Amino acid sequence: MKNSPYLDNPFKTIWLKHFNESKTDVSFSFFNNLTFVKHKNRTVYQNTGKTNTKGISYKLSHPNTEDYKKSVFIVYDVYHFLDTNPPKSDTLGFYKIKQYPGYICDLKNYNGLQDYMAQIISRKSRYKFKSYKKKLEAAHNIHYKMYLDDITPEAYQSLFSDFKRLLKKRFLDKKTVNNNLNPDEWAFYKDLTYPMMLKKQAGLFVVYNNNSPIAITLLNFSGSKMLDVIRVFDIDYSKYRLGSVSIMKQLEWCFKNNFESLDFSKGYFEYKNRWANKPYWFEYHIYYDKQSFKAKLYAKMYKSIFAFKWYLRKHEITHLIHQISFLLNKKKYAE
Repeated sequence: MKNSPYLDNPFKTIWLKHFNESKTDVSFSFFNNLTFVKHKNRTVYQNTGKTNTKGISYKLSHPNTEDYKKSVFIVYDVYHFLDTNPPKSDTLGFYKIKQYPGYICDLKNYNGLQDYMAQIISRKSRYKFKSYKKKLEAAHNIHYKMYLDDITPEAYQSLFSDFKRLLKKRFLDKKTVNNNLNPDEWAFYKDLTYPMMLKKQAGLFVVYNNNSPIAITLLNFSGSKMLDVIRVFDIDYSKYRLGSVSIMKQLEWCFKNNFESLDFSKGYFEYKNRWANKPYWFEYHIYYDKQSFKAKLYAKMYKSIFAFKWYLRKHEITHLIHQISFLLNKKKYAE
């Protein structure tokens, strides 16, 4: 991914602060553009950012045996369509494990929102979405705003407070867990997003009714690609299909500002499948020293764990686990 914000600061610095006790990451010569953090008790290295990125690409140089001696390297959330297979080596082992479906709206061959919808969305759904938008705007004082580097710290704090409130409201209604509301995760995104916005690496797209936010989407930018990080809408407006209205306006913004894609990133949701025109997969990649028994053991262990996690997702057991977790901790999530 060209100009990836996940390989640069402030993402790396703030991620290390929140998830690596501000310890520095380390580089290895055969990974040209990735850095790693070491597992506390093992010779296992995981890419900086781990699962908090919205997709990673990387290049390999010819491996130096001393670089990976007795070690294991895990790279999370790699786009499957990239050529990242390692050079043939008698000493460097490699596994790749499918993990999540991804969905992207590739806009390059379309003239605008109406052209995109005409070719991707069914005629019946197009009529409904346009009708919902008209009804929403007729019934309320609706306006739309993309914040980049034009937001004050005070307005940012207020907007992020609304963001969390709407997200909690949405998932209390769905009766399931949202990982982004984990206190550590939320603190990370709140700390990170403003400095990324100042570098135009992130934006907040907001739908307002008068001065009240009723839909908020956190977005990251990588070159001409817009990446969906977290999105939510006020369930009080669900009869207007506010989520779809927000997507329409974001696609319109992409066309207006010469963005080539809106990437919904990892995880299946019905709206992603409906609006995207290019599905893909995320993989986890594991590299290991084949001459080390310990490294081979850890590599096989992680491969099995990731394969099991994919099995749980594929059969929707992970969703069931999240629902059970919500029921067992309902009071905590309602706080």
